[in-house]
Amino acid sequence: MKKILIKGGKVVFGEEVLTQDILIEGEKIVAVGDLPGIQAQKEYNAEGLLVLPGAIDTHVHFNDEFMNTKSVHDYETGTIAAAFGGVTSVVDFSNQIPKKPLLHTLEKKKQEAEGKALVDWGVHPVITDARPEILDEIPLLVEKGAPTIKCYMVYREEGLMIEEEDLKRIMKNLKTAKGMLLVHAEDNHIIEKNISSMIKKGLTEPIYHARSRPPEAENKAIKKIVRLAEHTQAKVFIVHMSTAKGVQLVRKAREKGTDIKAETCIHYLYFTESQLEQEDGIKWICSPPLRSFFHQKKLWEGLRHGDISLVTTDDAAFSWDAKLIGAQRFDKCPNGIPGIEVRLPLMYSEGVQKGRISLNQMVELISTNPAELFGMAPQKGTLAPGADADIVFFDPEKKWTMGLHNLHMNTDWSAYEDIEVTGKVEKVFSRGELIVDGEQFLGKKGRGRYIKRMLK
Repeated sequence: MKKILIKGGKVVFGEEVLTQDILIEGEKIVAVGDLPGIQAQKEYNAEGLLVLPGAIDTHVHFNDEFMNTKSVHDYETGTIAAAFGGVTSVVDFSNQIPKKPLLHTLEKKKQEAEGKALVDWGVHPVITDARPEILDEIPLLVEKGAPTIKCYMVYREEGLMIEEEDLKRIMKNLKTAKGMLLVHAEDNHIIEKNISSMIKKGLTEPIYHARSRPPEAENKAIKKIVRLAEHTQAKVFIVHMSTAKGVQLVRKAREKGTDIKAETCIHYLYFTESQLEQEDGIKWICSPPLRSFFHQKKLWEGLRHGDISLVTTDDAAFSWDAKLIGAQRFDKCPNGIPGIEVRLPLMYSEGVQKGRISLNQMVELISTNPAELFGMAPQKGTLAPGADADIVFFDPEKKWTMGLHNLHMNTDWSAYEDIEVTGKVEKVFSRGELIVDGEQFLGKKGRGRYIKRMLK
């Protein structure tokens, strides 16, 4: 097998940052440390650079059909952008197909990824119809490596919402099958009532998207899911949490022994709801919505103290024409922000550089924890010998201005425009293969593999 030697980089490994070498054989890391006298076919000098485990994004939406439009990231364009952002593994959501077995959600994604995916990928099936025969398929999905199943507590009119009694049954089935429920926690009743009231009053600008989905709507749903988690003893994971109270509710539930964890997203950590008051405010319409600086501050604190386990992107990339559908009515705008590429540089620049989190915490939040919580460890998320050689060279001193002109996402607009950033991805290896080298993409279409996941 081909040997590759990475020399002299600052290797982030567990709780340490040490100048070390890494030896790769074939697709695997075989040694980390001071490695003199090693003969390798290829050698890379990483002096002055951080050497990180490949980032993992467990919250992306490829080929996503929502609000009468379709996202512009597929398994080719989405995984190229991911790779340029230092992401070597993604987990995509796949909605239940009406009148089809739940297993089709997995088969559909395999068809979409085949011949296109450039990094490794997994699937979260989404249940939107909790008929008994659908729930009977949960053990089969777990067995096939898709043990994390998502449900919505909102979007009744869009046909996505799952009611409380069905949530209980799904959670019980997941507990038995050794799976985990992912939940979009917002209270549908509050939101529907607010949207109707605001539209009647002519309050249709983007800022009213946030006003219609206040923190209370999210907090009420989180309280309910905490109660259900306590009742069923199932594993639960709250996606895209955005409120200060949510951080507190999750912390208190975990202190009581409830198996519940949560993520937040990079857009909640960088933007506030003031973006929605701009002329092009539709760029930042997402759900849950952006919050005030107070909530943002509490999210950063939650990351630092371990109350929030992950930072993801919730990449939902819609075209500008699609976003313009909601230019006059916030409730018609496809919800979502393209962000699959920006997470690592912004987490370093806004988090590590500004002292909000440590470098090792950043790696935990975007690599180690996703791998461990979502059933990819020890194969992914670490630079330990035996792991896949998913490795990122990151220049911690590089200053650059982020924008549409130098990002690689397949969109004709950017929410992350003219942002001054410190820290940039320089090289990316996926299973020992160099796929990003500066501005060059070297990977071949279809090289990405399905990750068969199993929860601990």
